Amino acid sequence: MFVWAYIILVALVSFVIGANNSANSVGTLYGSNIATYYKAAVISGLFVMLGVILEGWKMSGAIGGGIVIGSLTVFMSFVILLTTLILLFIFTYISMPLSASQIMVGAVIGVAIFSGILINSSFLSLVVISWLLTFLAGMFFAYLIYHLLFKILKGLRLFSLSKFYTVSLYIGAAFIAYTLGANTIGLIASLIPNYYVYIIAGIAAFLGTILLGKRTVRTVGKNITYLDPPRAFAALLGGALIVELFTQLHLPVSMTQAVIGGIIGTGFVKGYREINKNTIKNLILSWALAPLVALGVSYLIMGAFLQL
Repeated sequence: MFVWAYIILVALVSFVIGANNSANSVGTLYGSNIATYYKAAVISGLFVMLGVILEGWKMSGAIGGGIVIGSLTVFMSFVILLTTLILLFIFTYISMPLSASQIMVGAVIGVAIFSGILINSSFLSLVVISWLLTFLAGMFFAYLIYHLLFKILKGLRLFSLSKFYTVSLYIGAAFIAYTLGANTIGLIASLIPNYYVYIIAGIAAFLGTILLGKRTVRTVGKNITYLDPPRAFAALLGGALIVELFTQLHLPVSMTQAVIGGIIGTGFVKGYREINKNTIKNLILSWALAPLVALGVSYLIMGAFLQL
């Protein structure tokens, strides 16, 4: 029973992650007025699916044998995904982008505490540090990339420059979508690794990006800072590079933090006043609360099922 329920939850969670985290890959295109939402969403969805299928397996050791010592049962994986789904729906409904990886890690810890499973504190500490580094590195790389591009491309004529940024933004959006699939959705599908599960997760994420992603795209694309094409490209590339690096290290990181860090980094190009500080405060609050709330919810769900 729980095997089929697990597969269904993998699809549902991947669908909602595609919707919530489409803000990362589609939001910069939308915010810079390069493409309509639906055109950008199709490109993003296709590359998310490719990322899951081609590199999602690299997350297979991040939970069982990584954060927790030993492996998880199907029931435990079911509870982790159920917790993730509930919280993702809530945050997506209120138009707040957040890290599915952080929710999952919090849910894993809650399940482990309830079940008496040992937690690998060294690996968990490395994961938490990587979250902070992802945000800071996204800011740094995006800021650096913007200035390097400005120096390299300032000699181009206006038409050539505009064409370059249009093409580069599509490439950047595809790259960040690919890394979303490989890292975040790969983590979802890797609780109990199976090739068919990766395919199901990829298809579901594609559909979620197209059908349910427009609300959170506005928060990233419009509400943090104004994004012209150079800033959008720098934010995408800076975020994608750091997430791809951590994927190769088999560490689950926050795609949302990487890209929003990149957007903030480009916002500093014209000074701190360019940043919408209220939106940033709300995002940071959601990142801080997400693992703690997930821990408590997963613990309660474990107890509730055992009482049935």
